[in-house]
Amino acid sequence: MKLQESSVDPATKKMKIEKKKKIKNEVEEVEEEETPVKIKKKKEKKSKDTEEPGKKLKKEKKVKIEEAETPSNVERKDKKEKKSKVNGAKAETNGLKSETNGEIISNGKQEEELSPQQKAGAFSNFRISPNTVKKLQKNGITYLFPVQSETFDIVYSGSDIITQARTGTGKTLAFSLPIIEKLQLDKSPPQRGRPPKVLVMAPTRELAKQVCEDFESYSSSLVVLCIYGGTPYGPQERVLRSGVDVIVGTPGRINDHIEKGNINLSQIKHVILDEVDNMLDMGFVEIVEQILAYAYKVHAIISERDEKPQTMLFTATLPPWVRKTANKYMREDVKTIDLIGKDFNKTSKTHLAIKCNHSERASILGDIVSVYSGNHGRAMIFCQTKKEADELAISPCIKVEGHVLHGDIAQEKRESVLKGFREGKYKVLITTDVAARGLDIPEVDIVIQCEPSKYADAYIHRSGRTGRAGRSGVCVCLYSAREEHSLRALEYKAGIKFKRTGPPTPEDIIKAASDDAYRALDDVPKETIQHFMEKAESLIEEKGACEALAAALAVISNNTSIERRSLLTAKKGYTTYICRTTVELFGPGYIWRFLEDNFPEVKDKAQSMTLLKDKMGCAFDIPTEFESTIGDEYEGRNGIVISKASEMPALIQTQNRPIGRSSWGGGGGGGSYRGRNGFNNYSNNRHNFRGSSGSSSGFGYKRKPMFSDHGGSKRTKFG
Repeated sequence: MKLQESSVDPATKKMKIEKKKKIKNEVEEVEEEETPVKIKKKKEKKSKDTEEPGKKLKKEKKVKIEEAETPSNVERKDKKEKKSKVNGAKAETNGLKSETNGEIISNGKQEEELSPQQKAGAFSNFRISPNTVKKLQKNGITYLFPVQSETFDIVYSGSDIITQARTGTGKTLAFSLPIIEKLQLDKSPPQRGRPPKVLVMAPTRELAKQVCEDFESYSSSLVVLCIYGGTPYGPQERVLRSGVDVIVGTPGRINDHIEKGNINLSQIKHVILDEVDNMLDMGFVEIVEQILAYAYKVHAIISERDEKPQTMLFTATLPPWVRKTANKYMREDVKTIDLIGKDFNKTSKTHLAIKCNHSERASILGDIVSVYSGNHGRAMIFCQTKKEADELAISPCIKVEGHVLHGDIAQEKRESVLKGFREGKYKVLITTDVAARGLDIPEVDIVIQCEPSKYADAYIHRSGRTGRAGRSGVCVCLYSAREEHSLRALEYKAGIKFKRTGPPTPEDIIKAASDDAYRALDDVPKETIQHFMEKAESLIEEKGACEALAAALAVISNNTSIERRSLLTAKKGYTTYICRTTVELFGPGYIWRFLEDNFPEVKDKAQSMTLLKDKMGCAFDIPTEFESTIGDEYEGRNGIVISKASEMPALIQTQNRPIGRSSWGGGGGGGSYRGRNGFNNYSNNRHNFRGSSGSSSGFGYKRKPMFSDHGGSKRTKFG
C-alpha cells in the first residue's frame, strides 16, 4: 500500500488536492447564496411553522436536493450572468433608467424610444446647470423645443441673432435660459446700486410679466424688475436704486425711466426685443429706436470703443423694419434662425371658415364653443372692437362661463381674469388684440375670430393661441358674403388654406353636450347622489332606465330642444339640401326648374342656391317645416337625387356675388324664364341664350328633353 502511494507523482498529487479545495469552496459559496430556492424555503418556514414534523422533514430533504448545485452548474451560471451584462447596452448610475437595444427601460417598464426632437433637445447637449435642469423638470419641461435648442449656443456665445418662429413655440425661454446660465457664472457678490446687464422690451405688459416670471423661475441669484404702465413709479425707482440685473418692460415705461435718469444702461450686455412685429403694429417704433440709440451710445462711451451689446430680435413675422434695425444696430455677423421657412405654413393648425350674417354670429359662437371646447376645455374669441367684446360677453348665447379682456379693463381685473382662465375657472376668454400673443395660456382648444383680419400677421398671432408647443389646434374664422374676398386675401397672405364648413349641426351639438354631461357625472359627490335616489327610482319605473337617463342628460346639457341651422348661411330654421345630377351644370337654373315641376311649394321658399364645386349639382336651403315635403332623400328620373346635407359640401366660390335667385344667368346665358330674370332654363327662341349650336337645352350643354316625374302634361319639362 505504501509502495503504491510513493509511486504517485508529487505534482499530480498537489493538483488533485488543490482541485478538491476549489470544488469545496465553490460548493460553500453556492450554499451561502440567496437562491430562489432558499428564499422560497424561508417563506415556507415562516408561514408553516405548525406543520407536522414528518411532513416538514420530507420538505427539508426535497429542498436540500434542489439546492445541491454542482460546480459545473455554477460555472455555466457565472458565464450566463457575464454574457447578459455584456449584451446590455447602457445603464445609468442611479439605477432608474437603462437602455437596451435602442429601447428605454425605466424601473423595469419599457418606454417608447425618444423622438429626434427630444434627442436634439436633451439637456445634456447644452451648457445648463443641474440646478436649472431640476427647475425645468419641476415645471414639466423635459427637453428643449426646436426654437430653444437651435438658438441656445448662439445666444450663449454672445452672437447677435434674429429668430423667426411660430407663435407659441417657446421663444421666451429661448433667450432667457442661455442668458440666465451665462450670468450665473459670475460668482462675485452683488453690489448695491449696480446697473442692469440685460434689457428686454415687450409690446404688452402681459408679455413683459411672463418674461419676467421666466427669468425669476429659472435663476437663483438674479434681481429681475418688471416695469410697465398703469403702475406707480415709486416701487420701481426703489428697486432700481438698490440694483438690478435684468429689466423687463414695455417701451413706454422704460423710456420714461431713462428720461428721468432712473435707468443706467452703461453696463448693458444683452438687449432683447420680443415680439418685434407687434411693437410695430402698436406704434412703438420711434420709442424703441430712441432707447436702442441711447443704450448703444452710452455703452460705446463707457467702454471707450465701438462695441455694441448683444442684440436679439424674436418675432413671428419678419417686417422690413426688422432688417432695417438689424443693419443699424446689430453686428455684421448676425445669425438668422428661420423655423417657419418658405413653405408659408406659419401656423400648424386646422383652419375652418364659417359663413354667416352678423346677426347670427353670437348664437353660432355659442354652438362652436359647445362643440369644440365645451365645459372642459378653453376657448378664445377675438373681436375687432372693445364694444363687440363687451356685447358678446353678456350674450346669453355663450352658455359657458367666460370673461372679457381688452385695453379698458383695469390691470388688477386683467390679471384676475387671466389667472382664472389659466386655472380653468373661466372657460371662454373674449378679447381683442391685447391678448393676441405672448401670454402664458396653455392648452387652448380653439380660437375663434369674429371676422377675417385685414392683416395676415394679426391672424397668425391670434391663431397662435392654439396648437402651441406641438399641440394640435383648431381656428375658426366667421365671415359674411361680403367678406369672401377678404377671406381669400387672408389665405394668400398668411399662407394657409381655410376649409369652408357649415356651423355645428344639432347632432354635433347634442353629442358634444352629452359628452360634457357624461363627464360631469363623475364630479358629483356620493353624498349628494343619495338625495336624488328616490326621484331617480320613480323616474326609472315611469320611463325606463335608459329613457330616464337620456332625458336627464338632455336637461343637464341644456339641450331640451333641437333647432336646425342652414349649413350655407347659418340661418336658424333652415335646412340645407343637395341636389345632384348626372351631367355637368353651368348654373342653377336647371335645379330651379326641377323644383318648380316637382316641388312647387318648396321652390318658392328655397334660398341660397349655390353650384357645387364639381358642377354636378347645387346646394340650397328650405325652411325646416318643409323637410317632410322632400324627406331625407328623393330620387327623381334621369339620375337626379335630392338629399339632406349632413355637412357643408364643396361649393364654387361666388366672388362676393349675392347668393339668390336673381344672381345667376341660368345655364349657358342670360335671358329670362317666366319673368324670372337671370334664369334662362329653356326657350324655343334660340336667340334668347348663348348656348352651343345645335339642339341645346339652355344649360350650356347639349341634351335631349326630359320629362317631369309627375307626368300627365304634354309640355316638355326638365327634371
